[in-house]
Amino acid sequence: MKYIFLSLLFFSINSIAQQPCDANKQPIVFVHGFLASGDSWSTQVQRFKNNGYCENQLFVFDWNTIGSEKTDSLLEVFIKMVLTKTSATQLNLVAHSAGGGLCFSFLKDSLRSKLVSHYVHIGSITIPGLAGTHNEIPTMNIFSPDDKVVKGVFIDGVTNIKEDGMDHLQVATSVASFEAMYSFFNDEKMPATKEMMLHKTGKSKISGRAVTLGENTPLSKDSIFLYEFDAQKGERISKKPIVLFTDSNGYWPSTFVNSNSYLEFELRPKNGRVIHYFLEPQATDNNLIYLRSIATTGIAGKMLHAIPKNDTTVALAIFSTDHAIVYGRDSLTIDGINLSTPELTAAKKTIVASFLFDDGDGITSAKAIKSFGIGVFLNAVDVFIKADSTQHSSIYYNGKRILLPRIASKDGVMVAIFN
Repeated sequence: MKYIFLSLLFFSINSIAQQPCDANKQPIVFVHGFLASGDSWSTQVQRFKNNGYCENQLFVFDWNTIGSEKTDSLLEVFIKMVLTKTSATQLNLVAHSAGGGLCFSFLKDSLRSKLVSHYVHIGSITIPGLAGTHNEIPTMNIFSPDDKVVKGVFIDGVTNIKEDGMDHLQVATSVASFEAMYSFFNDEKMPATKEMMLHKTGKSKISGRAVTLGENTPLSKDSIFLYEFDAQKGERISKKPIVLFTDSNGYWPSTFVNSNSYLEFELRPKNGRVIHYFLEPQATDNNLIYLRSIATTGIAGKMLHAIPKNDTTVALAIFSTDHAIVYGRDSLTIDGINLSTPELTAAKKTIVASFLFDDGDGITSAKAIKSFGIGVFLNAVDVFIKADSTQHSSIYYNGKRILLPRIASKDGVMVAIFN
C-alpha cells in the first residue's frame, strides 16, 4: 500500500500547548462512529491537552463509515504509524459507536492487540468482556441508559462507567467521560482541570480538514475563504477573506483568528457545491475544525440529493457538535418556527443535524421530509425560506442566537454549527 494513500488517514493534533506537557505519556488514538469525523473528539482532545498531554500524542482516525474499505487494515497501519512517530511501544485506543465495533474486532488479532495498552469502548455494541485475543487488554465500557441508539449495559470483567441522562453523542463528549478516560490511562489519577483554557491574547490558532460527509474522502487542493462574521447583524465583518487551500490529504493550514469572533468558512470544492459554514467563536486553539462537502455519488449522494439548488429558496443545516437535539430538553427555532418537536426531534432519533429546505410547494409545513435520511442522526424539515440578499433568518438554539443571510441554494448550502 502506498504511503501517499496511508497519509490520507494520518492526522496529529498540532496546536499550542496550554501547559508544559509530559513526553512520557502514552499516545491516544480516537476513532469516531457512523457518519462522523475526527472533529467528534475536538472537546476531549482539548481537555487532554489541558492536562499535560503533548500535541503530538493525540491522534484521530478518519474512516469511511458508509463504504466497504478494509478499515481494520487501515487502522492497523495508522496505529503503527502513530507508534513510529511517537517512539512508543503501545498506545491507548478510544472508540465511539460504530467505531467500537470496528476496534473491538480489530483487537481480536494477536499481533494487533499487542499494540494497545488500554481500550475504551463508548456508546457501542455489547461486548463479551475484555478486549484482546486472550482478554488481556484493560477495557473500559462507558454507557448511558438514556442513549437511544445503543442500549448500554454493564459488562462483566471490564471497568464500567454509567452516565445517566446522556444521549448517544454526549456519552462520548461529556466531562464525566473525559475524567473516566484520563484516570483509566493515568493510574487512577484525576485530571488537574476539566475546564477549557481560554487565550489571554485574544487570538486562537485553528486548522482542520475538508472531507465528504460520511465517507471522509479528503478534498484535495480545494479552496476555503475565511471571514469574521457578525452574528447579530448577519453579515461579514471582514470584506477581504483569509484564503486557505487544502493539501492533497484535505488538511488546511493553521491560521489565527480573534477568539471572540464568529466565523464563516466558505468551502469551494472543485467538484461539488459551495458550503457556507457559520461557527461560534473559537475561544481556544482548535485543530479539529472539519468542513464537510456534500457527496454527489454513493450512499451519501443518494441521501442528500433532495437538497435544492435554485435561485429562489435557501438550503440550510443546523448542526450540534456535542449533543443531540432532543424534544423536551433542547429548544431550536428558525424565524419563530419550532424545530424541536415530538415528531422531529424525539429522543429516539438522536438528531444531530437538521436540514431545512422547501419540499417544492413554496409552503412551510414544518414537517419531516420522509424521503430524507435514515431516521436517526439526520433529518430534513419542510421550511420555505425565500432567497433574498436584503433579508436574514434568525436561529435560536438553547438561548444562543445567530442571524444568517438568505443565500440562494444555487449559490451554496448554509450550515450553522453550535457547540
